[in-house]
Amino acid sequence: MKKILVVILFCFLSFLLLFYKIGTVPPGINGDEVGIGHNAYLISKNLTDENNNFLPLFVFAKDSDWKQPVTVYTTALIFRIFGPSLPALRATSILFVLASIVIFYFLAKETFNFKFFIVGTLILLTVPIIMIQSHLALENIAVLPFIFFWLLMLARYEGLKKPVYLFLGGVALGVSVYSYLGMRLIIPVLSLITLIHFRRNLKKSIHFLLGVLPFFAFLYVANFYYPGAVVGHYNAPFPSINEFLLRYLSVFDISFLFLKGDITSYHSTGKAGMFLIASLPIFIIGIGKILKEKKPFEMLILWSFFLSPILFGLVPEIYRASRLLALIPFYTIISTIGFFAVPKKIGIVVLILMAANYLFFARDYWYDYSTRVKGRFPLTIEHYNEDFTKKQ
Repeated sequence: MKKILVVILFCFLSFLLLFYKIGTVPPGINGDEVGIGHNAYLISKNLTDENNNFLPLFVFAKDSDWKQPVTVYTTALIFRIFGPSLPALRATSILFVLASIVIFYFLAKETFNFKFFIVGTLILLTVPIIMIQSHLALENIAVLPFIFFWLLMLARYEGLKKPVYLFLGGVALGVSVYSYLGMRLIIPVLSLITLIHFRRNLKKSIHFLLGVLPFFAFLYVANFYYPGAVVGHYNAPFPSINEFLLRYLSVFDISFLFLKGDITSYHSTGKAGMFLIASLPIFIIGIGKILKEKKPFEMLILWSFFLSPILFGLVPEIYRASRLLALIPFYTIISTIGFFAVPKKIGIVVLILMAANYLFFARDYWYDYSTRVKGRFPLTIEHYNEDFTKKQ
């Protein structure tokens, strides 16, 4: 019971941390947020989107593009319960983080221990892009609980040997392709890694595939009814091998991951990486410990971190951390493994350095970032509030 209370406390404090200044930082909103918010409001009110489609699988926002159902319908539910507002719209992103924390608790309980959950959650919450994405009403962050749940189901199967958990793990990955467009490049890779993890065990593979494949089959059918929603606007020519490798390897550019972050002002402060630079040592140590011990489940996590974004080599743009949030669960676990691999005194020093690093980032994000990038947000929050009030 005490552990559950600690989890609840963590969730409460996490909400307070992420909700702070959620209505004013960033200093404006983009068209994607407007499209999601407007259609979520309409669905919460009369179950139809702006195109008068009744409970559509995908929503086409006229001033933006196709929106995925997980975020739209979760936001509609939030609006239905708490009423429509900008804080409620963006708080949907926080909800995905809180769900991830709860699932991570059960994962740590299944495979590691409670101390692992405490440290891992601190690492998760201090990932800079978690704060940034929790202040945006976008789909990117919706992937987190699905990845954590997939890992939980695989871990639970190892403990209980019940095939239903393999099926549910497949379902988690299958549903996640409806959370964010980029997951359609990540889930096939994670599915293949899962099958390799089973080491040619046919029964395990079948149970897993029964969970994941129907969602891809349904996606194929949906493409005929929602043209453009399934693959987006992607029409770039197939890259050369060199270009493919350049795009893929750019994901692991140290300066990008730990110092600069996303190239856009919406998804980065420009003064912090996707991950904290102070957490890099324990991440590297975690990689070393996993490679040394070669535990199958931990190797699965390591392979997933480095291979899951490989198909982004097909996408022309690089240095887009906002597309890589699926890496965060893997980074969290690898770094936590590294933390517990170092002496206790060194671990305490690492936590202090991470806290200082995060405070520097958070202060800049909450106070200086808005002034610095105000001119890059042409659609102001005041304009949105006025427009949203009229639409109601």
